[in-house]
Amino acid sequence: MSRQKLMLVHNLKHEDNIINASSTSSVLAKRIGHTLKNRFEPYIHNRECIKEQSDYEVKMTSRAIAAFCISQLANVDDEIAGESVCDSSTDGGIDAICVNHIEKLVVVVQSKFNQSGKNTWNKSDFLSFKDAADHLLSENFSRFDTFLVQKQKDIIIALEDSEYKFKFAMIHTGKKGAASIILEDMQSWQNSLNKESLMEENTPEEDWPFQIHLISAEDIQQWLRDGTSQQIDLKGVELIQCGKIDENQQAIYGTLTGDQIYEWYKQYGSKLFKRNIRNLLGKTEVNDAIKQTAILEPENFWYFNNGITLLVNEIIPHKRNTIRTIHLKTFNFKNISVINRAQTVSTIGTLSHLSLEHLSRIKIIARFIKLENYDSDEMSNKITRANNHQNRVTGRDFAAQHSEQKRLANEMAIKGYTYILLRSETDYSISEKNIDMDEALNALACLTCNHVILSALKLYRGKFFENLNSNLYKSIFNSSISGLMIINAVSSFRLLENNLKENEKIILARKRI
Repeated sequence: MSRQKLMLVHNLKHEDNIINASSTSSVLAKRIGHTLKNRFEPYIHNRECIKEQSDYEVKMTSRAIAAFCISQLANVDDEIAGESVCDSSTDGGIDAICVNHIEKLVVVVQSKFNQSGKNTWNKSDFLSFKDAADHLLSENFSRFDTFLVQKQKDIIIALEDSEYKFKFAMIHTGKKGAASIILEDMQSWQNSLNKESLMEENTPEEDWPFQIHLISAEDIQQWLRDGTSQQIDLKGVELIQCGKIDENQQAIYGTLTGDQIYEWYKQYGSKLFKRNIRNLLGKTEVNDAIKQTAILEPENFWYFNNGITLLVNEIIPHKRNTIRTIHLKTFNFKNISVINRAQTVSTIGTLSHLSLEHLSRIKIIARFIKLENYDSDEMSNKITRANNHQNRVTGRDFAAQHSEQKRLANEMAIKGYTYILLRSETDYSISEKNIDMDEALNALACLTCNHVILSALKLYRGKFFENLNSNLYKSIFNSSISGLMIINAVSSFRLLENNLKENEKIILARKRI
C-alpha cells in the first residue's frame, strides 16, 4: 500500500479542463455524493443544515466531500475527518481544516457538490479560498467562526514550526482542472508561498511546505477505487529476546530495533495507526522528548520508553526460528495496526537524517497481539482503550517533587496548613486548612495581575509545569514566594470566588422574578 498520491496544481494542464465532460458525468457526481454522504454524515455537525431544509442533501453532501478530502490528505479516520468540517454561513471561506501533529501537516479544504458534474471552478471560488488561506496564515482568526477558532492553538503550533506542511485543497464533483487563467493564478500562488518560505531548490514536491491541490470527480473516483482500508502486512520483522503468550489471546513480545520502525513509517505513514488515529492530535512536546532521546541517547531508549502494542490478524513465524535461539527470531504479521505510542513510531519514522546504524541502536519493547477479526472484535476495543487510557504522568506530577514545592509545604505545615502536592481522587476541600498546588497556582497567578500569565492560566494551564526551569513556572513558584503568602492568597481567592457565586445566585433569582 503506497502513500496517497498528490494532485498538485503544477501537474495540471490547460488541456485537462478543455475536454468536455462525459455524458454520464451527472450520474458519476451523484453516485459519489451519495457514497460520501452515507459514509461521513454521522460525524459531521448539522449546524444550519437540518433534514427539513430543502437544500439539506446538497449542503450535507458538500460537507461530506470536504471530510473525504481531509481523510485522504491528512491521513486520519472518518470520525476525525467529519469533525474537521467547519462549513457554515460564517466559516470565512474554509469548509474543513485538520492539523495532524504526527505527520506535521495542516490540510485546509474548500468543497462543492457539483451535481451536473460538468462545471469547473470559477475565479470567485479561487479568490475566496485564497483570501481565506491568507487570513489563516496571518493568524487573523477573528475572520472565522468558532469551529475553526477552537483549533487556533494547533494551527499556531504548525505556523511556528517550519517542519509543518500546509495543503490547501479545492475539491468538487466537477471537471478536472480549471480554466487557464485560474490555473495559472493557483500555480503562481503555490510558487509564491514556497518562495517566501525559502524552500531549497530541487526539493521533492511531496516535501514542499505549501501545496495547492485541485481535486475533481475523476480524482475522487480514483481515490475511492484505490481505497484507504487496505491491510498492512509486515514481513521479516526481527525480534530480540522474543517470548510468546498463549493463555487468553496469542501474543508475541520482544525488542524491536529503530531501523525497522523507521522503514515501516517511511512506507505507510500514519496508516499504521488506523485504530489509534486520535493520537495524531497529541502534544508535540512528547514527540520532542522522544526525538532527543533517539538522537542523543539511543542506547537508553529502551529504558525511557514504555514500548508499543500492535494488533495483528495473523502471526507467521519464520521457518528458521526452530533452530534459532531466543535472542533473535523473525516473523511475518498480517493486517497490523499500532494501537498505542503513535508518537514513538512517528518520531522515529521522521529521523531520516540519522544513519541506519544509529537507528538500529534504538531498542523498543513491542507486543504483537493476535485477534483474527479485530476490526469488529469487542476484545480489540477493550485492548485499545486500556492501552490509551492509563493514568498519564504529567508535568504537574513532576512539580510535586520539586524542591520549591517541598519548601512551601514545610512552611505551610508550621502554620497548621496541609499543602497537597500529589494528585489524588480524594476530596481534600472539606477542610479550609487544606490547599493543593492547583489552587495555589490559581491564586498566585491572579495575584500577579499580569495579562500574559492570566491568559496562560486560562488557555494553556499545563504549560506552567512543562518545564520547571521555565520563566512561566518561576513567575509563580520561586524563592520569593513563602508558605504564608500562599495561605493568604488562597484565602483571598476563596473569599472572592464565594462572593462571586453568591452574587450570581442573586442575579439569577431576580431574573426568574
